Amino acid sequence: MLTPVNDPLREAQSLVDWWQLAGVDWDFADTPNDWLADDAPPVRTAPAQRPAPQQAPVAGSRAPGAPLAKAPAELVLPETLDAFVAAWRSGSLAADGGDGRHIAPAGRKGARVMVLTGAPERDDQDTVLSGRSGRLLDMIARACGFAPEDVYRASLFPRVVLDNQAALPHLGTWTRIARHHIGLAAPEMLVVAGEDTARALLSHDPSQKPTDLHFLNHGDRTVKTVVTRKLSLMFHRIAQEKGMAWQQWQKLLVE
Repeated sequence: MLTPVNDPLREAQSLVDWWQLAGVDWDFADTPNDWLADDAPPVRTAPAQRPAPQQAPVAGSRAPGAPLAKAPAELVLPETLDAFVAAWRSGSLAADGGDGRHIAPAGRKGARVMVLTGAPERDDQDTVLSGRSGRLLDMIARACGFAPEDVYRASLFPRVVLDNQAALPHLGTWTRIARHHIGLAAPEMLVVAGEDTARALLSHDPSQKPTDLHFLNHGDRTVKTVVTRKLSLMFHRIAQEKGMAWQQWQKLLVE
């Protein structure tokens, strides 16, 4: 979801090839043009004058009329979970490049396990993982002995991501926000759902190194963490994927 896989030059060439296959080989314009009209008379300009010599700029000064450089806005995040969720719902935390409305996390502070996915799914309603993927999560969590109130559901991005390239510039900011979110939610354990989310949050590439148990350091706390497949991808091979997810969740329960 978050890796820059699109090549703008290749996309542009594909678009040109598409139009050529459609039989469009020339550039057209709707505005009429009088090709028989006489050329406009040349415009006489005043002779160029030699510019006045410029003085060397003084240290600490700026050229007249030059815009002042804007200092980057500091990311200020709420210090309580309730205030954080309210800011998340209102979209006031930061720009994100997503689409639609902001889908809030759901759960209680200090839950046994926090499940962090990359972004809300298209069928999520008021809260993250409330659609089909959320029902699969319910089955996995219940099989591992977690009650519904034991699970805190969250996402790295606050809205559905339809365009990876639009969301990618905001990944660093929302990774910082996710770490802050984990600190406020204070779960006992963490499940990171999705390889791209794991790369961003844990600097870990599950495709290169099969994931084991991780320990996410957050302040004076260490959160036991595992990485699983993105929940929506489990529907393609439901039996195998559920078995792999079961094994990963079991690692959380090992003392």
